[in-house]
Amino acid sequence: MEASIQIRELPFVKNRNLSGAVLFLFISFHYLIPLGLLYGSISLWFAWIFAAVLGPVSYTFWNLIHESIHGNFSNERKENHFWGRLLCIIFGAPYSVLKSSHLMHHKFNREPGDRIEFYDPSSSKPRWIQSLNYYFRITVATYIFEVGTGLLLALPPKWTRSVSEKFTEYPIEEGFFKWIYRPEVLSELRKDIFWILIFYIPSFWLFGKNWELLVFLLFTRSFFISFFDNAYHYGKEINDKNSAYNLTLPKAVSVFFLHFNYHRIHHRFPGCSWDRLPRQMEVSGDTWDKSFIKQAWSQWGGLLEPLDGKNSK
Repeated sequence: MEASIQIRELPFVKNRNLSGAVLFLFISFHYLIPLGLLYGSISLWFAWIFAAVLGPVSYTFWNLIHESIHGNFSNERKENHFWGRLLCIIFGAPYSVLKSSHLMHHKFNREPGDRIEFYDPSSSKPRWIQSLNYYFRITVATYIFEVGTGLLLALPPKWTRSVSEKFTEYPIEEGFFKWIYRPEVLSELRKDIFWILIFYIPSFWLFGKNWELLVFLLFTRSFFISFFDNAYHYGKEINDKNSAYNLTLPKAVSVFFLHFNYHRIHHRFPGCSWDRLPRQMEVSGDTWDKSFIKQAWSQWGGLLEPLDGKNSK
C-alpha cells in the first residue's frame, strides 16, 4: 500500500482559493493586459499600475509555492505536487529547482555558501567584487538563478555538468545538483520548462512594443523575492539551522505574506502551515526580534565583517 502523508489540519481550501486568485491576476496580466493595450480597451497607465501592484503580490505567489515545497499545501501528495508545479509554471521557474534550492537552504542554513553577507578575507576575490556579488544576490539574483538554472538543466546533462561544477563550491551547492540531476527530477524539470516557454513566449509576443511592462514585472518579482528572503537572515548567527529573525509586520501585511515574517518559527517547525505560525509562536514561547522594515533596510549596509574574526568559511 502506498504510504500517505500524515493527516494534518492544513488550510487546503484557503490555499487553493488564494492560488486561484493569484493565478488569475498573473494570467490576466500576461494575456488580457497586452490584448487590452492592442485593442485600446485599457490605457497604458493602468497597465503600469497593474504591473507595479503585482510586484509585492509576487512575494505572496512565492509563499504559496513555499507551502507546497514543505508539503503544507494539501495532505494529498499528488494534489500538493500538482499545485506546486502549476504555480511554478506561471511563476516562470521549474518547481524542482525551487524545491531543491529551498530545502538545501533549510539543510545548510547559515553554513558556508548560505551566509552571503559576510566578507571573506581568504577569498581570491577583492572586497569590491564580493560587495557587488552581495548586492546582486539581495536584489535580483534569487529569481534569476531559479529561471536560469531551470533553462540550463533542461539541456542534456553532458552539456551542463561542466557548467554546474564551476558553481559547486560548498556543500549546499553540491547537495542541490546531486538532487536535481536525478533522472526523474530532470524529466519533470524539462516538462515544466516546456510549459513555461509555452506560457511566456506568446505573452512576450503579445506585449510587442510594450515589452518593458513584462520586463518590469519580472524585475520587481526578482527584487521582492531576493530582498525580502535575505532579510530574515542578514547578520544573524552562523552554523545554526534555526538561525533566523522573527520580524514584526502589521497583521494585515503579515497575512498577505502568509506569515512568512514568523521566520525563525518556520525554520524550527517547517511542517507548520502558514495559518498556524502565530499560534505556534505562542505555544513555543518564541519572541519577536525587530521590525521587518528596519531589518530589510539594514541590508543596504552591505558586507559585514566575518563573525569568527577570520573568514566566513
